[in-house]
Amino acid sequence: MNFYTVQGQWAQFTQGNQAMESDKRYFIEGLFVIGFSIALAFFFVWLTRTGNKDDVLYRIHFAESVSGLSLDDPVKYLGVDVGMVKAMTIHPEDPGRVEVDVMLHKDAPIKTDTKASLQFKGITGAYYIELDGGSAKAKFLVAETPAGEVPEISSKKSNISTFMEQLPKIAEKFSSIEDQTKKVIADIGAVTAKVKENPSLLLRRPKKDKNKDEQDTNKRNKK
Repeated sequence: MNFYTVQGQWAQFTQGNQAMESDKRYFIEGLFVIGFSIALAFFFVWLTRTGNKDDVLYRIHFAESVSGLSLDDPVKYLGVDVGMVKAMTIHPEDPGRVEVDVMLHKDAPIKTDTKASLQFKGITGAYYIELDGGSAKAKFLVAETPAGEVPEISSKKSNISTFMEQLPKIAEKFSSIEDQTKKVIADIGAVTAKVKENPSLLLRRPKKDKNKDEQDTNKRNKK
């Protein structure tokens, strides 16, 4: 083994160690970046779930199904996010009503005449809560609620619920129109059959109303 062979082997060994050190450094840096990203994601989730300490708890009672509404779903005031759904339970005294607790920003203009309704979120079948109303002269709901009680926002029927209630009446109207259409078609069919049997019917003049002709003649004579 000569000097050049030893020098070449030493160079290869040195390069190998440098490559391993470089890979080790990149690996540690990668782990740090991944760990930091996960911690940041958990922080944002925690911040979103905990919300603002100044948020106000409100309660809404819906006399309809809230299927499609989930915890943490948004609550909007005229389309603007003002809070989220925090809890949903069946009313303990009225099983036909659903009790929904929502956390809203303290600066949300919730008045005594503000109304809550369920609205579709796109075409997925999911719901969100929409708030509207609240006249300028109305008082703030929180101020009018006795101390120690949860302010309760009045609810109104959703559009889909109203539509489902009107559906039987709409179906009945369509059925009536269908019956009338069938009658018209049957009359047209009967006339068509008569014309086929006697085409000369098309050449006949319509019968004059004798009573009407007499009335017209009398009118002309009076003039």
